[in-house]
Amino acid sequence: MNVVLAGNPNCGKTSLFNRFTGMNQKVGNYPGITVSKREGSFKIDSEACLITDLPGIYSLYAGSEDEQISVNTLLDLQKIEKPPIILCIIDIQSPHKNLLLLSQLIELGMPVIGVFNYRKKTTTSEISDWIKKLKAKYLIPFLALNANSGEGVNALKEELKNNKNNEAVSGDPNSKVAEFATWIKQANESDTESNILKITKDLRARLEDVDNSFPSKTYSPELKPDSTQKTHSKTSYLDKLLMHHIWGYLIFGISLIVIFQAVFSWSAYPMEWIEEGFGLLSAFTQNYLPSNFYTNAISDGIIPGLAGIVVFVPQISFLFLFIALFEESGYMTRVVYLMDRLVKPFGLSGRSVVPLISGYACSIPAIMATRTIKNPREKLITMLVIPFMTCSARIPVYTTLIALMMSSEASVGVFNSQGLVLFALYLFGAFMSFFTALVAHKIMKRGGRSVLIMELPNYKIPSFNNVMLTIYEKSKSFVFQAGKIIILVSLALYLMSNIGFNDTFEKIEDNDTEFVNQFTPNELAQLKLENSVIGQLGKFIEPAIRPLGYDWKIGISLITSFAAREVFVGTMSTIYALEDAGDDTTSIIQKMQSDKNPDGTAKYSLAVVLSLLAFYALAMQCLSTIAVMYKETGGWKWPSIQFIVSTGSAYLLALLIYQLMS
Repeated sequence: MNVVLAGNPNCGKTSLFNRFTGMNQKVGNYPGITVSKREGSFKIDSEACLITDLPGIYSLYAGSEDEQISVNTLLDLQKIEKPPIILCIIDIQSPHKNLLLLSQLIELGMPVIGVFNYRKKTTTSEISDWIKKLKAKYLIPFLALNANSGEGVNALKEELKNNKNNEAVSGDPNSKVAEFATWIKQANESDTESNILKITKDLRARLEDVDNSFPSKTYSPELKPDSTQKTHSKTSYLDKLLMHHIWGYLIFGISLIVIFQAVFSWSAYPMEWIEEGFGLLSAFTQNYLPSNFYTNAISDGIIPGLAGIVVFVPQISFLFLFIALFEESGYMTRVVYLMDRLVKPFGLSGRSVVPLISGYACSIPAIMATRTIKNPREKLITMLVIPFMTCSARIPVYTTLIALMMSSEASVGVFNSQGLVLFALYLFGAFMSFFTALVAHKIMKRGGRSVLIMELPNYKIPSFNNVMLTIYEKSKSFVFQAGKIIILVSLALYLMSNIGFNDTFEKIEDNDTEFVNQFTPNELAQLKLENSVIGQLGKFIEPAIRPLGYDWKIGISLITSFAAREVFVGTMSTIYALEDAGDDTTSIIQKMQSDKNPDGTAKYSLAVVLSLLAFYALAMQCLSTIAVMYKETGGWKWPSIQFIVSTGSAYLLALLIYQLMS
C-alpha cells in the first residue's frame, strides 16, 4: 500500500507521519517545517506500507518551491494507473482553510480519505457533526484522530486496510480531471496577469463552495463553539502584546537575554560532571589497559577530543529547548511577522526570518528552508547570509574562549557576564547577516516585489514529548556528526604527532639519555609535539596567522575546524593532552589559561581571544554548508563567493582587532 499525507501547513501531517513511522521528523507550530517530501514505512497486519509526507500547501496553486514539490508530486501521482491513497489532514480548529485543498484533490479523481486532526479540548459532538455533514457532501470516508496523543490512529489504519484496493476514490463523476490537472500545471508555471485572474476567479468560486460546507450552528443543539472562541480570544489578547510595535520587540529581546543566561547558568553543573567523567575515563584507560600505542591513542587522542565536544551538550540542549518551546507554542510565527517590517529594507522578507532563526541551530537545514521563499532574489540573499548566524557548532568555541576572558562568577547586576558576552556574539552574527544582506541588496539586480502571507496558528501549550524529542534528536545529531569528525581528526592528530623527520624528534623517540634528561616529562612532550609532522605543519602556516596573534597550535585547530567549527575545541583538547604527558584531570580551559609565551605572558591574552572570536564569528568553516549551497544554487559560483567574502572578512577583522589591542 502507498499512502501520501497532504494538507495545509501546520495541520499535523508531520506529527502523524512520526506516529506512523517512528522516524521522528521535526515538528513545530509554524509553517515551513517540511521543505521536501519525506518517505517512511509502517505495517498493517504485517504488511509493509509506504508513506510520504508532503510539504504543506493551501491549494494546488503553488506559490513557492516547497509548495511546487507537493503539487508536482500530486499531479504526477494522478497520472499513474493505481494512485496512492491520499490522507488529506484537516485541522479542526480552522477547517475552512483546509477544505479548499480537499475539494481540489477530490476533483483530481484521486483516492482521498479526510482526516480531522483534533486537539484535547475538541468536543465529540463537534467532530461528529463535521464528519456527518462532509461525508454527505464529498462522498468520501472521514475520520478523526489526535496526531499528538495517537488517539484514533488505529481506526485510521483499519480504514486504510479496508481501502487498500483504492475503493476510497471519490469525486464528481462528471469532473474533467485531465483538463483540470493540465490547467493547474499551466497556471503554476506562469505568472501572467490572465492566469492570475483565472486563479483568483476559481479560488473565489471554490471558497464560496467551501463556505456552504460548514455545519450550521443550529445543525446540532450540542454543537457549541465555546472552546474555539476562548482559544481565539486568548490568541488575540496575546497577539496584542507579543506583536505590539514596541512591546513585541522588547519581549523578544528579553527572551533572548534569558535564553543565553540559562545556556550558561543551568548547564554549569552537568558540564563539570561530564568533564570529570571523561578525565576519569582517560585515567582509567591509562592505568588499567596495557601501555602501548593503541591505549595512548585512545587516552591522549580520542577521549580528550570527544570530551571537547560532549561537554557542551548541556548548553546546546538548553538552546534547543527554548527554540522548541518557541516553535511548539506558536510564538515563532509571531516573530516572523514581527521581524518582517525590519528585514524588508535589507532585501529580505518575513519568510527569510524562519531560515535565519533556524540558522541558530544549523546552517544546513536553514539553507534548505529557504525553499519556502518565492522571490528568487530574496531566497538567494537569505542563503548567502545564513552562515553568519551563530549556529550551535560555534557554541563550544565561543564558550571556551569566553571562559578564557572572564570568570564564570563575573556578573553585571543580576546578569552573568559570560551570558551577556554570548548574547553580544549572537547579536554580532545577526548584525553581520543583515549588513551583508544590505550590501547584496544594493549590488544585485532587483526583481519583483514579494508580500508576506502566512497563517498565524493559535497558541498552544507545547507538547512535552515533541519538545523532548527535538532536544534529543538535535543533541544526538550534534554529537554524532561532530563525533565522527572528532574521532577521525583525533586519530590523525595522534598519528601525525608520533611521526617526525628531524634530529630532535628522533632523539626523543630513541630515548637518547643525554638529550632526554635535560627536560621534564611535560617539556619533553611539548618538544616532541612541536617537532612532529603536525607541529611542523603548524609552524609552516604560522607566518600567515602570526599577525592575528595565533601560534602554530591554533593554526592546526584552524585547519581541522574547516571541516566543522566545533572541531576547534576537540583539536585543542587533543593537542594539550599530547603536551601534558599524562595529566588527564585538568580541563582544556585551565590548560589554555596556563599556557605562556616564551616571554612569560599569557598566550591567550584578551587581544588573541577577541581576534579568535571575530574569526570564528565570520569564517565559513563548514564543508557541509558549502556542499548544500552548491546543491541549492546549482553551481560553484555563489558558494565560492560566499566562502571568499566570509573567510576574507574574518581574517581582516581578526587582524584589525589584534593589531589595535596588542
